[in-house]
Amino acid sequence: MDVASLHRRLRHLPAPVIDAGLAVALAAAIAVAISVAPEQDGPPGAVAYAMGLTIAALSLFRRRWPLAVLLASAATLQLYNLQDNPGIFAAVPLSVALATAWAAGHRAWSLLIAAWVGGSPLVYVTLVNPELRPQVLAASVPDLALLTAVLLLGEAVRTRRALQREEEKSERLLLNVLPAPIADRLKRTDGVIADAFPDVTVLFADLVDFTRQSQRIAPERMVQVLNDLFSAFDELARRHGLEKIKTIGDAYMVAGGLPEPRPHHAEAVADMALAIRAEVARRSDPAGEPLAVRIGIDTGPVVAGVIGTQRFIYDLWGDTVNTASRMESQGATGCIQVTDRTYRRLRDGYRLQRRGPIPVKGKGEMVTWFLLGREE
Repeated sequence: MDVASLHRRLRHLPAPVIDAGLAVALAAAIAVAISVAPEQDGPPGAVAYAMGLTIAALSLFRRRWPLAVLLASAATLQLYNLQDNPGIFAAVPLSVALATAWAAGHRAWSLLIAAWVGGSPLVYVTLVNPELRPQVLAASVPDLALLTAVLLLGEAVRTRRALQREEEKSERLLLNVLPAPIADRLKRTDGVIADAFPDVTVLFADLVDFTRQSQRIAPERMVQVLNDLFSAFDELARRHGLEKIKTIGDAYMVAGGLPEPRPHHAEAVADMALAIRAEVARRSDPAGEPLAVRIGIDTGPVVAGVIGTQRFIYDLWGDTVNTASRMESQGATGCIQVTDRTYRRLRDGYRLQRRGPIPVKGKGEMVTWFLLGREE
């Protein structure tokens, strides 16, 4: 198994499993360091191993209390050194706590602890017995080197976490603009993304006379009203498994059957249209006047893709899109107007009223229907 594969597997391990593994590894490393350290007045005692295992056990809580674990580990190590125990490299027991505290942003405390543990023996000898300073200085160099390496490891972890947070933030922003399958393709290719879908249902919903009504209210309040309403539409689209395409002023566009084809997309769009009408009927503008909506739906083939290199969007093109827009603009207030193609998909489960042939701009006369509701 290569390093990259091992890293991917470790990333998917639960945090308690990783922490338990680190604690066991740290306990083993401390035990080995104590057992092979130069003896002072005899073999290592049980107290020395107990304090070493205490430091290892503290690492289990490193994620929740990184600074507290670092301070407790340093205090335990200091108590270890004050007793007649074998000398061990300070970076061995402090490695996990130091790296975690540094990665968590407690850099000042980490530097202070590292300086204290690595430099206190030299300060003590300088004050008490200066003749031993060269020997202690030589012995402190490996400690300081190890502590520096641990802090550098903590910085690497901190930097990686910061990059990961930025990557996740960018991913969320990208998924807020594009459907997940399209975002994934965009990251994997530099080519044009365009797909033909033979069977899609497209909906346009437009607030009637909202432009005139909005002239009497503050711009901030107008945007707030639209944001609240369209956020409710977004939730309806998510609930019905549909894809929001875009908003155009006070109009909202959604589609079913893409980017992943699905059966019964016409029914899902019809259900959302009924829910949109009900949602708008419950609301009023800041002046207290009721809101009203026109909705148009058509079913048929479209081309979908991403255009542009800046502020790009996932958009649709084709006669189905144009016809759905005409169904909205030439519909009636408070009504859901659908084409004959959509009617044939819905007639077995929904109540529809024939409007009759009407002139449609760019299409001539078309038979259209009003969607009234679901069949009982």
